Amino acid sequence: MRQPSDPTRRTLLQGALALAATGVTTATNAATVRSVPLDDAAFNVRTVGKLLGDLSGVVTYTWNPGTVYGVIPGAGLPPGEFGRALYRVEGVTQRISRLLEDGSLEERSRNWMFYVDAERDEYLSRWRNPYTGEELEVPPWRGSPSRSVLTVRGPEVSVGAGFENTSLGKPPRLAFRTLGERTWITRHAATRLTDAAGKHRNELSIDAWICRTGDLLDDRLTHLPSTYTWTSHAEWQPWTRMQGRAGNVLWRIESVVLHEREALPQRFLRHLEAVLPGKLDEPLNWSS
Repeated sequence: MRQPSDPTRRTLLQGALALAATGVTTATNAATVRSVPLDDAAFNVRTVGKLLGDLSGVVTYTWNPGTVYGVIPGAGLPPGEFGRALYRVEGVTQRISRLLEDGSLEERSRNWMFYVDAERDEYLSRWRNPYTGEELEVPPWRGSPSRSVLTVRGPEVSVGAGFENTSLGKPPRLAFRTLGERTWITRHAATRLTDAAGKHRNELSIDAWICRTGDLLDDRLTHLPSTYTWTSHAEWQPWTRMQGRAGNVLWRIESVVLHEREALPQRFLRHLEAVLPGKLDEPLNWSS
């Protein structure tokens, strides 16, 4: 089966933003947060690597379920018109990570995502657009391989003209907020894509983790257990045929990093194997 093209902002973000974003370091519990190396780019590089994967180099599987919402601007709109759940998504990111001799973080990853009905546990092949009433064909899956390197000077990316992002050319920064044994970590980045015709597409992405403070400061750990959410305010997806209409989509993904593929939901694994047989079994290494 030929992989559907994925020219949207998410593909480029996989390479440029999977490992980097900007933020403002803050503290609400000064006595505890003094232990966290604030504005330490090397510490932030290692922390991002531990949160997203495992620096030991073992393969991890990030389970990525979530919902995509439509938001229509306009004062006084009925609640059901201003914002509504359009469809859900289910995906997995297969990843390997390692630290290089200079302290940079390198990763290889592959990801696959499927669209799911907003109210029923049914993978979508057709979808009725609630704004237009049009019956549309749903892409069978989304996915792309990614190669990323994050240095203390910022991400090393090669995405060509037409890609702008607030993380480029800047040391990676994270926002820390600690209360006792819990630490909240956030980062955000804004992106603008310009196509050959000069049309712009914009996105604001926010990563947020909650982890144990002791784990965050434990240099022996190669993986940092956490709860994780990814929020994105972006343009309409092309396949929804909403171009030219006012509004945006809001992505909300809630993920967990797993060390065993068997820990992924069996229903998802069956669907992945049916649509993309053998893909999850293909070797993931530093030459792939």
